[in-house]
Amino acid sequence: MSFPLSLRAAAGTLALALASCTSLPQLADQLQSAAPPPPVEPASSPFDSLAGQVERSGQFQALVRYENPADPQSIQGFVHLGQVQSMRVNQAGAAGGGADTGEQLRQLDALVYALENFTQLKADVAPTLTFADPRLLDLPIVMPLSLPNESETEHLVRYLVEGGFVLSFGAQFETYREGLEKYGHLVWGQEVWTEYLTETHPLFTAFFPLKGVPRTERALTPEDTSGQVRFGGAQRMRQDRMLGLFVQGRLAGVEFYMPPRAVGRVEQYEDSAQSQLAVNIVVFALTQEGSLTRRRVPALY
Repeated sequence: MSFPLSLRAAAGTLALALASCTSLPQLADQLQSAAPPPPVEPASSPFDSLAGQVERSGQFQALVRYENPADPQSIQGFVHLGQVQSMRVNQAGAAGGGADTGEQLRQLDALVYALENFTQLKADVAPTLTFADPRLLDLPIVMPLSLPNESETEHLVRYLVEGGFVLSFGAQFETYREGLEKYGHLVWGQEVWTEYLTETHPLFTAFFPLKGVPRTERALTPEDTSGQVRFGGAQRMRQDRMLGLFVQGRLAGVEFYMPPRAVGRVEQYEDSAQSQLAVNIVVFALTQEGSLTRRRVPALY
């Protein structure tokens, strides 16, 4: 009976090891010294340690920086994305008037999924707040799940003026106009306005080098058209431009939709171009001059 060469070689090696040892403990020491060293975990950077401490403390809802200022894809840190709704929705459910909340949450899930797959940013969704909650002023980006009532509008206006950013599911910006004029004392058309972003806007190169809004081509489904009376509509399923809300020259929000394919939550968002645009929106909102993130942690910029 013959053995394969590899087995005979292994047996010879073991025999030599046994011959050179005076005891089994000595053999164990030799075998351990011959084993490859364990992998070394990369040391965390000072910024990683700082970001971890800040996130655990709850002091800020976002902290980001560029490892290489010349490379927009080197952004690091964390962000908690907000969801906000009117108190009347909390009290009366959907009777409060507003968007399809289930679809809104799918949008947020998809946004978190895109950020964690394309970037070095750690992202999650913060607990739902009302428009009047003081913690709203700490969230750098929020997605409204409904429209605010009159008393809540004043707090939303303060949020927008102080550097907040609204990621809107549908046509909400016109409803903010009265509040921005009344509570923000801003002149519509001069200090606050809406306009479609051109391809040269820096948002489109904030992370990925995009040439404007990728056109969405997809047939509507019954699920798409349900509950879209006030928040968008069929035309938003075929989007090739993006409306921005500008407050005192700063982009304070955009209307954006990530198209689904079928059912489920994160799994249904398959359009990579739209996902890349979503990443660009978040990165630009976090890093633009006057953003809440830059105002709260100016030393890192």
